[in-house]
Amino acid sequence: MQFIDLSHAIEQGMTVFPGDPEPRVEAVETEPPWQVSRLVLGTHTGTHIDAASHLVPEGKTITQYPPERFLLTGIVVSLEGCGEDTPIPAEALQPQLKALPAGGAVLLRTGWDLYWKSERYFRHPYLSPEAAQLLVEAGASLVGIDALSVDSSVQGTRHAHTTLLGNDVLIVENLARLDRLVGGVVYQCSFLPLPLRGLDGSPVRALAWRAAS
Repeated sequence: MQFIDLSHAIEQGMTVFPGDPEPRVEAVETEPPWQVSRLVLGTHTGTHIDAASHLVPEGKTITQYPPERFLLTGIVVSLEGCGEDTPIPAEALQPQLKALPAGGAVLLRTGWDLYWKSERYFRHPYLSPEAAQLLVEAGASLVGIDALSVDSSVQGTRHAHTTLLGNDVLIVENLARLDRLVGGVVYQCSFLPLPLRGLDGSPVRALAWRAAS
């Protein structure tokens, strides 16, 4: 069984959303030969998942979801033709959502992970209001994207987060290597977060592998 790692490594100097804390790693003095490190980072660092409480008042925190909520079947949707800071139209999604399993994950492949650690990464495509609503109506329980946000990072929009999180659809951002997934194929996916009690999100080690036929 081949597992496909869909995560960016967490390290100092990595790309973060404007205003979010940058990761910091420090060595802790210990008795040789033991090594211990202190890690300081935000809940939305790197490849991460948004809980409803990230935006929705009184929304669920990351530990209020059962673990199985993060283990899903899902599909990849190809959107490589979208340009810088342009909305993804619902029409680009609709034909490809026919393969979506009930309550599954939709992984949006824009190809923007190629610009990770560059200024262009911040000018990624984003979901139009109609596309976000379509994903809710299609029955997705999680939406992932290989970009900094499902909303425009340039314009500071929030309609996609509002629509998805407001309808109990989880969001995973900063995915990587979605080009290794085949369109129309159903994958098993894992987006397990750290059990950060009462918090609004968590970094994840996102994985995908072929679902059993």
